[in-house]
Amino acid sequence: LLLAGAVRIADRIESGKTDGWDRTAQLTSLAMLMLDAHYRSLRGFQVLLEKEWLSFGHRFTSRVGHGDGNHANSERSPLFVQFIDCVWQMTRQFPSAFEFNELFLITVLDHLYSCLFGTFLYNSEQEREVYSKTVSLWSYVNSQLEEFTNPLYVNYEHHVLYPVASLRHLELWVSYYVRWNPRMRPQ
Repeated sequence: LLLAGAVRIADRIESGKTDGWDRTAQLTSLAMLMLDAHYRSLRGFQVLLEKEWLSFGHRFTSRVGHGDGNHANSERSPLFVQFIDCVWQMTRQFPSAFEFNELFLITVLDHLYSCLFGTFLYNSEQEREVYSKTVSLWSYVNSQLEEFTNPLYVNYEHHVLYPVASLRHLELWVSYYVRWNPRMRPQ
């Protein structure tokens, strides 16, 4: 559903509203990834997350439930995980179009929950004044770029991606969702 919506946005850049605040970040981010190769680079993807998710005030604390038992379960939602899963689906369909690799996406999601970095803490930029008090995930990533770089990457600057959003073309992200299940590991 998310990929199909993002394909429609990328195909017809027209003004209009989506079905909610949270969905907006998902759809605009996916459309920007499809339309602009800059956001498919390691640093460009960091800029995209900063711009569309962090600066626009995605409520990470409420949606993830970081550190506070006062957040209602009805507020929690895997919106960011859904977005990253869609990005992973696109990397599977276009393996040379993204500078970052699967390990990078897994690292982003692992640290969404780890609270080791201030990047995904709090609900707004104002609350997130942790930049001066914590280390950013991007500092960690940028200190070891070779570990997160896709060796198949080719920078096609003016290449628009149109992923197939049919369920037949989508895969279960085994390396992320079932990596801790010993029965699912390759023998």
